[in-house]
Amino acid sequence: MEELRAILHSIIKNQEETNAKISELNLQLSAKIGETNARIDRLDTKLSTRIDEVDARLSAKIDEIDARLSAKIDEIDARLSAKIDSLDAKTDALDGKIDEVNTSLGAKIDFLDARLDRVHLSLQSQIDDVGTDVRHIKRSMRLFENDMDATLDRIKRLEDHMAKHPE
Repeated sequence: MEELRAILHSIIKNQEETNAKISELNLQLSAKIGETNARIDRLDTKLSTRIDEVDARLSAKIDEIDARLSAKIDEIDARLSAKIDSLDAKTDALDGKIDEVNTSLGAKIDFLDARLDRVHLSLQSQIDDVGTDVRHIKRSMRLFENDMDATLDRIKRLEDHMAKHPE
């Protein structure tokens, strides 16, 4: 009986030691979880700061490009308007001459018709050039948008990577 008491006492003592070790391990685990959560918070803050910096840089770059494109479009519009006004003035002058020449020789009418054709071809060529410029600008904008999408995808992959592999 005494042996059974000794064994029972030993079992109880072992149980108490085991419980104490479990409590100690629980405390250590809680401390590790707290450290890990703090580290995750620091990484989240750091990543958020980096994302904000990249966003600010991209916004500034977009604003700069937008301003340059707007200036270029305004410049092209101004040049086109000036050329159209110039051509309108030339056309008005030709109309006046045509009215005078209607009563004169047929050779002068043929000359003015040929000149009017040259002006029309020049205008058409200039309009085609402007159309080409506009298509180039649109293509540049699409390429820029694609670059932006690729940059955003890289940021997303970086976030995913940072989330999977914190420092």
